[in-house]
Amino acid sequence: MGNVMGIDAGGTFIDYYLIDEFGQYKSYKKLRQFNELQIDIINGLVEFAVELGLGVSEFMEQVNTIVHGTTLTTNAVLTRTGARTALLTTEGLIDLLEMRQGARDDVYNNHRTPWIPLIARDLRIPIKERLNYEGATIVRFDRKKNLERIRRLKDQNIESFAIAFAHSYINPKYELEMAALIRENWPNVHISMSNEIFPRPHLYRRVSTTVLDAYVAPLLKNYLGSLPQSLKTIGFKGQLFIMQSNGGSVEVLEANQIPVKSILSGPAAGPSALKMMELNGESDEYIVMDMGGTSFEVSIIKDGYSVLDDNKSVNGHLIGVPLIDLHTIGSGGGSLAGVDLNGMLFVGPESAEAIPGPACYDLNGTHPTCTDADLLLGLINPEYFLGGRLKLKYEKSWQAIKTEIADCLGINVIQAAVGIFKLINVEMALAIKEVTLEKGFDPRHMNLFVGGGAGPIHAAYLADQLGIKKLIIPRESSVMCAAGMLNCSYRREYYKFFHKKTEGMDLAVLEETFQELWLEARENVIDFISLYIESKKVYMRYEGQHHELLVECEKDKKLDIECIQENFHQQHLKVYGYNLAGRHTEIEIVGVLLTVGGEPHYIPRSKTEGDWHVDKTLIKGHRQAYFDEMDKFINVPVYDGDTMTDGYKVNGPAIIEQKHTTVVVPSDYYLVAEMHNFTMCKMQKVLKKN
Repeated sequence: MGNVMGIDAGGTFIDYYLIDEFGQYKSYKKLRQFNELQIDIINGLVEFAVELGLGVSEFMEQVNTIVHGTTLTTNAVLTRTGARTALLTTEGLIDLLEMRQGARDDVYNNHRTPWIPLIARDLRIPIKERLNYEGATIVRFDRKKNLERIRRLKDQNIESFAIAFAHSYINPKYELEMAALIRENWPNVHISMSNEIFPRPHLYRRVSTTVLDAYVAPLLKNYLGSLPQSLKTIGFKGQLFIMQSNGGSVEVLEANQIPVKSILSGPAAGPSALKMMELNGESDEYIVMDMGGTSFEVSIIKDGYSVLDDNKSVNGHLIGVPLIDLHTIGSGGGSLAGVDLNGMLFVGPESAEAIPGPACYDLNGTHPTCTDADLLLGLINPEYFLGGRLKLKYEKSWQAIKTEIADCLGINVIQAAVGIFKLINVEMALAIKEVTLEKGFDPRHMNLFVGGGAGPIHAAYLADQLGIKKLIIPRESSVMCAAGMLNCSYRREYYKFFHKKTEGMDLAVLEETFQELWLEARENVIDFISLYIESKKVYMRYEGQHHELLVECEKDKKLDIECIQENFHQQHLKVYGYNLAGRHTEIEIVGVLLTVGGEPHYIPRSKTEGDWHVDKTLIKGHRQAYFDEMDKFINVPVYDGDTMTDGYKVNGPAIIEQKHTTVVVPSDYYLVAEMHNFTMCKMQKVLKKN
C-alpha cells in the first residue's frame, strides 16, 4: 500500500506526520527559514529522512500519498500581499466592495472603521451589460466600449482579473464574452469568473468571493506549479492532494480550479484528527483548539461532524463557499507581547513567526513573546525544544521581557512573564466563548480537544476558565493538523441555481439537477478516486425571505417533497426560534448543492506504536516551574511523555515532556496515558463533614 504523509505548513513551523503501511507513525517539525515555502518543505523532508536513517530518495519513494495544507493564501489575505487584481463588474456596482451588505460589522461601535477592499477603486471597471433576474438581456454587452474601458489597465501591471456580473449565476454568457476579450489582450493573466467560483444569488457575497479567488490564485498556482516538481526531484512518485477549507482534500489540478477554497486549508484539518483517536463512548460535542506558533484556532465538533459555514470572513472579506467554521485570533507561541501607549500589557495579534522568532530562539528576534514567558516560568525545557534540536536561550528571553515590559511597568521580570501567561490564556478563553456560548453551546458539557505545539501548555488553564472538566490531548498534538489531513478524504461541492416553489413542484426536475451535478463531478475527478455522493442538499426559504437555509435530503432515497418541507420547518425553528408550519406559507427552493467524496487517505494506526518500555523510569527529573493556580514556583516532577505506557496515571502538579510539545498538568488535575492520546481530568473535590 505504501506510506501516507500529511504536511502542514504554518507561519512558524512545517509539520510532518507519516503513517507507514504497517500503521506505525512518525512525526517531525521544521522551523521555517526561507520566504520560498517549497524550499523549507523539501529541506524538512531531507531532515526527516535523516532522522529515520534513510536517504531522502529512498524515503520519498516509499510515500505514495501526500496531503498538504498551507496558510499561503490565508496569509496573502491577512497581509494584503496577494496579486494585483482588477474587478470588472456591471455598471453601477463598482462600489459594492465598500457598500458590502449595508450594515456595520460591529453594529454598536460608531467608531468602527470599514474594512479596506482588496481592490482599489481605480482598478474596478464598470462594464456595459445587464441581465435581469431570469437571465434575459436588458443591456447588451458592448464589446467596443468595454474594450476601451479595460485598456486603461494596460499599464497597471494587472496579474489577475475578477469578473462578477449581475445575475451571471443564471446566465454566464456575458462573463464568458468578457473573459474572451481579456484573453485577447492579456493572454497570461489569471481570470476568475463568478459563474464558476460562486454561481449563487446575493451579489456582494458573489463579488467578494470572486475577488478573493482572483487575489490569491496567481500565488497558489505558482506555488502548486513548482511544489510537485520539487517533490519529484527528491524521489516522490505518488499523488499530491491539497487540503481545502471544507475539511476535504482535492488533487493539485483541482485545487487550482477554485483557489479560494484553499484559504484556511491547513487549520481546517485539525478537527479531523479527532476521528483518529478512537474515543469510544465519548461526547459527540467537542471544542477543538489549536495553539501553534503564530495563531490560535478554535472550532466545534457536533454530532461527530465539523460545523460548516458559508458566511465566513477572513480579515473582513466575505467568503461564500462552505468552509469549516474556524475562529482565528493572533494568539500563538510567537505572539508578540509589549506595553501599549496607555501603559497596558498586550499579547498579539502580531507574531514573531520563525524568523526572527521569539527572543529565546536567538535568531535575531529581540521582542518578547508567549514562548519567552513560558520559558522563564519553567514550563519549557530549553535543552529539549524540538527534541533538543533547538537550544533556547533563557537570558535572551529575560532581557527582552525586562526591556520591553518589566521596566516599562515598574515590575520584575517574572511578574511580567506571569502577566503574559495570564493574558494570553484569557484571550484564548474569550475566543472559545465566541464559538460556544455565543452560538448556543455550553462548554461545561463539552470536552476540549487540544492541538498545537503550545496548546498543551495552556489548555488546562483555558478549561478552568470555561468550566470544562475533561481534555483530550493527542500524543502528537503538536502536529495535529498534519495528522488530521490523512483523515480528510477527497471532497468537493457542486452547486446549481434552481428556483421553484415546492408546492406542486415536479420532483423529476430536481432529481435531474442532482444528476447533472453528479455527472459533472465524475467528469472532473481523476481516475483512481472512487467517487460517491456524500450529501444532497437544497437551499430553501419562505417566499419573501432574503436569506435561505441549507436543508438535507436523504441521499439514498427517492426525493419526497413533504419530507423536504418538514425538514425545512424544523431547521427554521432551530435557527430562528419559529417557523410557519401549518400557515400555508409558500416555500421556495433557490439552489441545490451536491457534495461528493472519495476514499480516505488514512491508514489505521498500529496499537503497538511508539517506543514504550514498561520498566523504564518515566520521571526524567525535577525543576522549578510556575503553576498559576498556586501562584508560585514549585519543584515539579518532569515525566517522559514519549515513552509513557498506556494506562499510566500522573497526578498534578506535573510536567509531561515530549519531543515536540509539553503538557502542563495543574495541581487539581490528573492525567492518564492512553493508546493514542492523554486524557486530563479535573479532580473531584471531596467535601469534608463538620
